[in-house]
Parts: sequence; structure tokens; C-alpha cells
Amino acid sequence: MPRKKNHPEDDKTCTLTQARRLILEHFRRLSPENVELRASLGRRTFADILAPKPVPHFAESTRDGYVVPSAGDGNGARRYRIVDEIAAGRVQPAGRLVPGTACRIMTGGRVPEGGERVVPFEQCVEEDGQVTIPERLLRLPATFIRPAGSEIAQGERLIGGGLRLQGEHLEILASCGVPSVAVFARPGAGYFCTGSELKNSGTGLQNGQKVSSNSLLLEGILASYGATLRDFGIAGDTFAELSAMFAGAGEWGGQVVVSTGGMGPGKYDLVEKAFLAAGGLVFFNGLAMRPGRRLLFGELGQTLFFALPGPPPAVRTLLHTLVGPALLAMQGLEDAGPKKTQAALLHPLEIRNHDFLQLKDGVLVLAAGRCRVRLAGRLEIPNCHILLHPGCSRYDEGEPVEVQVVGEPSISP
Repeated sequence: MPRKKNHPEDDKTCTLTQARRLILEHFRRLSPENVELRASLGRRTFADILAPKPVPHFAESTRDGYVVPSAGDGNGARRYRIVDEIAAGRVQPAGRLVPGTACRIMTGGRVPEGGERVVPFEQCVEEDGQVTIPERLLRLPATFIRPAGSEIAQGERLIGGGLRLQGEHLEILASCGVPSVAVFARPGAGYFCTGSELKNSGTGLQNGQKVSSNSLLLEGILASYGATLRDFGIAGDTFAELSAMFAGAGEWGGQVVVSTGGMGPGKYDLVEKAFLAAGGLVFFNGLAMRPGRRLLFGELGQTLFFALPGPPPAVRTLLHTLVGPALLAMQGLEDAGPKKTQAALLHPLEIRNHDFLQLKDGVLVLAAGRCRVRLAGRLEIPNCHILLHPGCSRYDEGEPVEVQVVGEPSISP
């Protein structure tokens, strides 16, 4: 059944909850790809990763000393004939230890068959190719041997599916001999900024022109969510330029395209009109919150499209609130929405217009064992958003408020 076409005048405003649901209904989870271990940093695992080998792979010594067989019965010191020396990294196995023989062994060395205990060098006396070991040392509980598989068993689950791989994960995988891993493909995210006044550089700016700072903001935040990027540049405030931009975005075939600007009620705010003319389908074109009163989410072919307002603070907030979670969901994260918690206000807040939800840039801190939050300063980078719900015009110092944590920083290889 063909989808109903939209018109620019259609009002498709929804709540933030409804918007998130619509976005998650239309995203497509990406397929897996196999990458070398070093290249997997910051990527999300496609499935559980099991240990192909135990750790350690072999019984190894945890001290520099002498490895000896069972002490057997009897009292007094024992003398052993030294038959070999085992350095760490030696591949060729030593011969089996028989009663009365011993091997010098270094930390990390492979314990030979028949070896049941390592006695540290400083506790023994070596003379004329023999080593004398006090009887009490042969009865201690500590053997200074780490058995094969004592840390990680073969087949044990190392890392769950959908986890973002960090350096600590890679160390575990490498220790188990994992050469490569299956990870979710990275979503392609394209972006462009609109505005006839925008230029790519501050060089040669004339009065009435300004630098397109949003392009750098988009690049940085989209990359932090694991996306590969495509910069489509700047489109002037004309229907022809916007139409050409949408034509290029449609042919590109990435998963997400984000634009900034051109979403107001003015004469030159033509993004939605050009999007619809290009064959786009609008799912919502406004949110009952600020920022977000003027934005658009839709689909152009197989590509999701987010048209955000122009002010950088609004762009930043909506990227973390809507676009970033969609990118994470494409990469297998089950609960992709921003993480929420409660925090006590460090200062009072008064809200003039409290008829709708407002998201305020905030700084979340841990003080005296409690989460506390304050408004971010003018040039301060927020690490959370304070959610101010409709119907309340004043919040007192110390009052608990709901906050959502900003983003999920990712390493982009």
C-alpha cells in the first residue's frame, strides 16, 4: 500500500517520547563485519565472543626458581639433579620430570610434565649441578604454578554482544588468542548546513556573512556515536540549492542525513518543502519541547533524515537526544536512549514559559556522595541536560530534578 504524501503545511508535532518511538520504529540494524582486533576499538560486538583457548594456555611458573616433582614421603631437605633450564617464551617442551630431578625455570616459563611445584631461587642452594631444597618449602600450600585455564576456561564468554569495545576488552581478547571479531557495521551519517550567509572559512568574510560552525559540531558529535561521515557542504536558502542537496543525499545511500537551519516559519525556511519535493516522507515536524519546536524527522528512500534548527546549542542538544541514540541502535545497542538519573539542583531555577518540556544544558557532578547538577555556563560544554517538565515554574536549591546524560563517547578509528 503506497504511503500517503505529506504537505508542508501538515502539523505533525509530537512529544519527545512519541518522537523517540517513531525513530526506533524506522531505524534498521546494521549487518556484521569481521575486523582485525586492533581495528575493532570503539566498535560494537555483533554477538557474544567466546574464548577459543584457555588462559593461560599452559601451566606456567609465577616465580624464578626450580620446578620439582612431587616431594613424596620422608623428612629433611631434598637434593635434586638439575636437568634443564626453561626460559619464558621457550616453545620446545622440556622432558618429563622424574623423582630426584629439577629444572631451573623463569617467571612465565612452561612447567614440564611431572612438575608439581616451583621453589624460588632465593630459598634454595645450588652446587655442582644439584639444588638443595629445605623440606618445609616442599610442604607449603603455594606451588607458584598457574594451571592452564585457571583464569579463563576455553569456551567461556569473554564479552557480550552489543558492547562497545575498549582497550581493556582488547587486552582480554588478545590474551585468549582472538585475532578478529565480528562487529556491527558503522552507520554512514551525512550532514549539511543551510543558510545563504554561511561560509566554510573565516577568511575573507564580508559583513552579513559568518562561518558555518555547525558543520564542525555535526562532524564531532556524529563521529562520537561511531558513524562514518559525509560532509555535503552548505546549501543556500533557495529551493534549487536545497533540491540539489537532497538529490545528492538520496543518491548517496547512507543511513542518516542531518541538516541544520531552514526550519523556521520564515520566507527562506524551505527545508521541509524541498525535502517533500524530493520524495521525502515526514514522520514528525515538531516537538512539544524546547529546543525542538521546529525540526523534522523523515525518510528519503532508505535514508533517515533529521532537519534540526540552526542555533548550535539546539543542534547539540537534539543530536544527543535524538540522532545519537538512533546511530547507537543501528549498531546493536538495545537500550539506545539517553541514560537518565536524578540529581539535586545546586541553585534555584525559575522558568518563564513552563507550558512544555524544556531541556537545559547542565553540568552533572558528584559531591558529598550525591549527584548534583547546575546550569552550564555560556562557554561551558554540558555533560547532561536538565529536564524541566510542564507545569512547574520554580525549582528550589536542593530539589531533585531529572537529568539525561549527554552522549556515549566512542573511539572513531
